[in-house]
Amino acid sequence: MVSKSYIDAFIPAGKDDKTCINCGICLQKCPVMKMDKAESKEEIKRLLNGEEPKRVFNECTFCYSCNTYCPEGLRPYNLIMERMVEKNQKTKTGIPKSLEYMMTGKNESGYFFDIYKAAPKEDQAILDKWTQVPAKSKDVLFIGCVGRTFPQRLENSKALASLPKFGPRNACCGEIPHRFGYYEYFSELVERTYKTLEKLNTERLVCYCGSCSNYLGNIWSNYHGVKLPYQVISLYEWLWEKYQAGELAIERKFSKDIAISDSCYTSELGDNFYEAIRGLHKAAGMNIVELPNNRYDSLCCGFASGLRNNYDQTQVGITAKKKLDQIIATNAKEVSVNCPGCWAGIGGAAKANNQNLKVRFAISEILWAFGDDAPAAKK
Repeated sequence: MVSKSYIDAFIPAGKDDKTCINCGICLQKCPVMKMDKAESKEEIKRLLNGEEPKRVFNECTFCYSCNTYCPEGLRPYNLIMERMVEKNQKTKTGIPKSLEYMMTGKNESGYFFDIYKAAPKEDQAILDKWTQVPAKSKDVLFIGCVGRTFPQRLENSKALASLPKFGPRNACCGEIPHRFGYYEYFSELVERTYKTLEKLNTERLVCYCGSCSNYLGNIWSNYHGVKLPYQVISLYEWLWEKYQAGELAIERKFSKDIAISDSCYTSELGDNFYEAIRGLHKAAGMNIVELPNNRYDSLCCGFASGLRNNYDQTQVGITAKKKLDQIIATNAKEVSVNCPGCWAGIGGAAKANNQNLKVRFAISEILWAFGDDAPAAKK
């Protein structure tokens, strides 16, 4: 069944509305709120009853971690999202135009659409090529909104030469509308993009972007009820697989310490994703510095916190500062991120707080190590 709202995915198939035992563990283990047992049980009770909680709406960063800790296998993230959206609707707070502008295909003029339109003819030719369904292949690389802003880099990638590439301009995983409470448009995006992706004759869809990996392979099927007819994996997992099999070799190495910042949605992707990220960094000569909150317990970069308090965007900076403080405390001069939102959020927080921190996009660093000319700190 296709979900019509967030709450539909709170209780997965095979369970019923009595499955939640109101234990409060999801909020007790929350890396941000860390409530005691009594308080957490009261907050969950309020959320279940549709009452306004005392802390959740002001502190939740919508990071998915609570789903990891539910002993009954429920998805508290969806319960919180449903209540947060209800609150915004009661105050008649609409989606800010600035956020709508970031949603691919919502209007003819949008952040990514405008970048594509303004791209040079060499880029336009590649984008046109990527609209064509490639021939049957075991693996196909899906290039989403962000990757399509630098098509020459990916089209000419040495490491990705064996992967047929597909990335029509209006195909989108839907993360931004989903994370900001616009479920109606998220549904439209899923329907449109599914019709595009189902044309592929492949065994695995390899996603350039970690967000696409999560949404196309996890949120669509497990939360929304729409499953693609093939496996979905991240490019990090594909590269790690090829490296371990000896099919790809590291050609250039770094020599530096780098902090690893796990994006909040990676708790939904699991151990294979975490091990691939770390394995590739180490193979490329980087010494990994772990944050106190990492993997399934990672702090949010602040991106999704813009949903709070009637879309008060100052919440983004407040949340990002918490993660930035952990990064700075490691004394690492560089941090590696695997999410475009984290790249912008942590970079913005570092600048706002006058921190000389270099924020590196992990896949660019790794592809450089495999021999690409992708921008990277070649040290």
